[in-house]
Amino acid sequence: MISKRYEIGQIAISKVNLTSALYEIENFMEKNEIGYVCVTNARTVYLANHDKQYCQIQNNSLLTLPDGAPLVWIANNKGFKSVEKVSGIDFMDAIFSVSIEKMYSHYFFGSTPYTISKIKANLQKKYPSLQIKGAVSPPFQPLEKFDIDSLARELNQLKPTFFWCGLGAPKQERFNALLQPKLEATISVGVGLAFEYIAGTVIRVPKWMQKSGLEGFARLVQQPKRLSRKVIVIYIYTIMQVLKSLLNN
Repeated sequence: MISKRYEIGQIAISKVNLTSALYEIENFMEKNEIGYVCVTNARTVYLANHDKQYCQIQNNSLLTLPDGAPLVWIANNKGFKSVEKVSGIDFMDAIFSVSIEKMYSHYFFGSTPYTISKIKANLQKKYPSLQIKGAVSPPFQPLEKFDIDSLARELNQLKPTFFWCGLGAPKQERFNALLQPKLEATISVGVGLAFEYIAGTVIRVPKWMQKSGLEGFARLVQQPKRLSRKVIVIYIYTIMQVLKSLLNN
């Protein structure tokens, strides 16, 4: 799955923008090729470069979408000018907008019962004919406690087109990598914070902040508990990767 990608250290990111990402997904589906999709940002790029197994999960995806301005800057610096940011929420909205026409159906898995209920209500209001085959808030528990076989049997019976996993990174990518081989007709996508955006429990920042690379900072303002020494390390690592892509151009 490494073709059509650019590298940031060991992780290989798909050379896509929102339009081409949708085209790629449709192409996979026409060929009956299913798998999982990763939506990666500066944090998960850092994690992948410090965890070989997690890096392999990212690199073995159908697509690893560049969700973050720094990832786009690096791609552009490497000469891949068509690459643009593809966030989880933008990817979901684009899929939802064509779901009725293309007969796509959906299953949501993750977050809290309140968030899940708001997701269903908000989506049914925005997309009245959207086919939602399931929406589950699982117990908060370690990965090994999930009954993945049981979930796979349910998904294979319901056959949703998309399984949207909102367990947060890196858990959701590890989860999808375990689940996907057991699925027959469903594409799994780890979208994390996008669940909160749809539910309205977290407010998305303006476009100019997204494009300027300040979206991560804005998230910290909204969710200050996320701030830690490791966050600072990740920011420094990301800046170094951007500078490296400039110098090697």
